Amino acid sequence: MERVLLTGGRIFTLDAERPEAEALYVEKGRIVAAGDREEVELQHGRAGVRRIDLQGGFAVPGLVDSHLHLAMFGRKFLLIDFSRARSKEEMLRLLRERVAKTPPGKWILGSNWDENRFRERMIPTREELDEIAPRHPVLLTRVCHHVHLANSAAFRAAKVAEDAPDPPRGAYGRDASGKLNGLIYEEASRPFFDAQPRPAFAQLKEMIRQAARYALSLGLTGAHIDDLREVGSLSDTLRIYRELAAEGIPFRTHHLIYHPHLGEAEELGLWAGDGDEWVTVGGVKIFADGSLGGRTALLSRPYRDDPGRTGMAVHSREEMMELAAGARRLGYPVAVHAIGDLAAERVIRVLETLPAGKGRLPDRLIHASVLRRDLIERLKRLPVVLDVQPRFVAGDFPWVMDRLGPELSPCAYAFKTMLREGLVCAGGSDAPIEPMNPLLGIHAAVTRRPPGGEGPPEGYFPGERLTPREALTLFTKGSAFAAGEERERGTLSIGKWADVTVFDRNPLETDPEDLLKARVVLTLVNGRIGYEG
Repeated sequence: MERVLLTGGRIFTLDAERPEAEALYVEKGRIVAAGDREEVELQHGRAGVRRIDLQGGFAVPGLVDSHLHLAMFGRKFLLIDFSRARSKEEMLRLLRERVAKTPPGKWILGSNWDENRFRERMIPTREELDEIAPRHPVLLTRVCHHVHLANSAAFRAAKVAEDAPDPPRGAYGRDASGKLNGLIYEEASRPFFDAQPRPAFAQLKEMIRQAARYALSLGLTGAHIDDLREVGSLSDTLRIYRELAAEGIPFRTHHLIYHPHLGEAEELGLWAGDGDEWVTVGGVKIFADGSLGGRTALLSRPYRDDPGRTGMAVHSREEMMELAAGARRLGYPVAVHAIGDLAAERVIRVLETLPAGKGRLPDRLIHASVLRRDLIERLKRLPVVLDVQPRFVAGDFPWVMDRLGPELSPCAYAFKTMLREGLVCAGGSDAPIEPMNPLLGIHAAVTRRPPGGEGPPEGYFPGERLTPREALTLFTKGSAFAAGEERERGTLSIGKWADVTVFDRNPLETDPEDLLKARVVLTLVNGRIGYEG
C-alpha cells in the first residue's frame, strides 16, 4: 500500500468546504487528508510515506475529457495529417508525398482536411486524386469525420458503382451531370472502411497505448471513450484498456457503447456503470445527425450559405425511438450526438417520451452545438448532461455564422446560457477532430476566439464567455457527473480518488493566452504518477 504526501504548491480543490489546501495525503489511491501543510505533515508525514514536491506548481482535480476517440487518435499517427494545410494544392502535395512512399495497391488514408481554412475554399476533385494516385485506394476524412473524399480506386475497392443509390443513412456526392465527385457523407462511408484491412489486436493496443501516454502528458487523468467503431468489438476494447492499466498505464476510461454493439454487451453480461476504478461501462451511443462543417448537421431552417440543404438525419424519428427503447429495456442511458437544433429537438422528444430509469448514469446530449431557447427550457426538465466541446468555438467561428445565419448563430455553443440555466455541462475535445489539449478547450471557453489574438478581441458572442473556474469545472466536476462518478472524483475532497493535475502556473488567474504556455508538472491518477514534466 503506497502512501503519498503532496506539498510545495497551491492546491485548488474545487470543494466548497475547503477551496484551497497546502497539502494532500493519499492512501490506497484515495485522499485521506487535505489542509494546512503543517497539520497534514504532523498527522501523516511519517516514515514510509512517499513525498512529492509540487515545485511551486498549481494543482487542480484531475482533468477528464468527456468526449474523446482515443483509438482514432492513436490511428492518426499512421495517417496523412492535413490539419495544417491551408490550400487545396497543399493538400494534394501531402498526398503526392505519401503516394511516392507507398507500395501500389495499399490504401492511403488521411484526415483533418478543412476547406473552410483553405484560401480558395475548394477541395480536390476525384479526378485530381486519380491523377496522383491511380493505383492506390485513397480515402481522406474531413476534420469533422462526417464527410470523406475518395478516388476511383477506393470506389472500386468498396464496390460502389457509378450508379449506386444513396444508402439510407448517407449519401454520395455528385456533380451537375450526376457523376460521382468523390465526396461521401455519413454512413455511406461504411463500405470504404469495411474494404480496408483491419489492424491486428496488438497494433490497436499499441496505438491506444501511445495515445493514452500522450493524454497523460497533457494533464488528463481519464476520458470518456467512443472507440468501438475503430476497434470493432466491445470485448477487445475493454480487454485493451484493462491490459494497459495492468501494464502500468494509469489512465481511467469510461466507455460509451455504440448502439450496434448493445447485443454484445448483453451477451457479456455488462450493464451501465459496471467496471472498476480504471475501466467502466457507460451509455449507448447514437447519432442523430452529422456536422456543421459538412452541412449534415440537422437544422430547423435551411443553411444560409446553401439554402437547398437543412442537413441530414442519421435515423428517422421512429428508428431513434426504437434505438432508445432498446437501451432503456436493458437499463442503459443514451448518449446521442446532436449538433443541429432540429437534431437536438428530436432527441429531446425521445427523452421526454422514454424517461430515464433509476440508474446512476444520466443520459447525455453530445455536442449540443446549436440550442434554441425553447430547447434549453425543455432540457431543464430532463436528467441529462450536455457533453460540450469548447474548442469548437475556436475552430468553427467565423465561418459557422455564414452557415447558421443571424437567427441561429447566437444559439451556437452557448455555454454561459447553459450553465446560467442550471444545465450540467461536461467538457471534452472530440479529439482527433480537435486537439486533445484541455487547455485549448479552456482557452476557447474563456475567450470565445482562437489562440494568438485572431478574431474580435472580445470574442464571438462574448456574452457566452465562461470564467476560468467555470471552464475548469467542465473538465472536472462536469465530466465526473456525466459518468455518474461525482462522489468519486471531480474535486479534491477527502474520500475521493487522488486524481490530480499540476501546472506550472495558476489556471484560475493566468491570462488565457499565457495559460496555453503552461507546462504540466505532474499527472497523478489513483495516487500513481502517470506523467512527470
